[in-house]
Amino acid sequence: MKAISQEQIHSDRLETKILIATQGSDFKRAIVTNIKNHYSLDSVFLKIVDVKELIDINPQDYDAVVILHTWEYGNPPSSVKDFIMKNQEYKQKFVVLATSGQGTNRIEGIDALSGESIIVNASDYSDEIIGRIAKIIKSSS
Repeated sequence: MKAISQEQIHSDRLETKILIATQGSDFKRAIVTNIKNHYSLDSVFLKIVDVKELIDINPQDYDAVVILHTWEYGNPPSSVKDFIMKNQEYKQKFVVLATSGQGTNRIEGIDALSGESIIVNASDYSDEIIGRIAKIIKSSS
């Protein structure tokens, strides 16, 4: 999976902070674009990183952590699995979408969305993810 370049939207001094860890695919890029568009006029800091950078992320620094990853060779990327397992006490902040050929794979113990990377479905997944982010932010305030 192609790596993505880190990006930040709005000031990191804003109160509400969302991290999006993703991989480079048209499907995931469409979802990230929809999330960015949704928050473009809000006072929300968005940081977008490649899933490989999760090793350097402290979930305490964010109100919500969105992870978009592909299930590869029967497993999630090691950076995703390690991050989730290491940060179980913060899993209520996590919104995870795992894509796979079958569309059913997910990390055990995590309330995750799963599906196939079908570009016409990106809007539906984006709406679901944005809804979950809103619930997380509301419950943390």
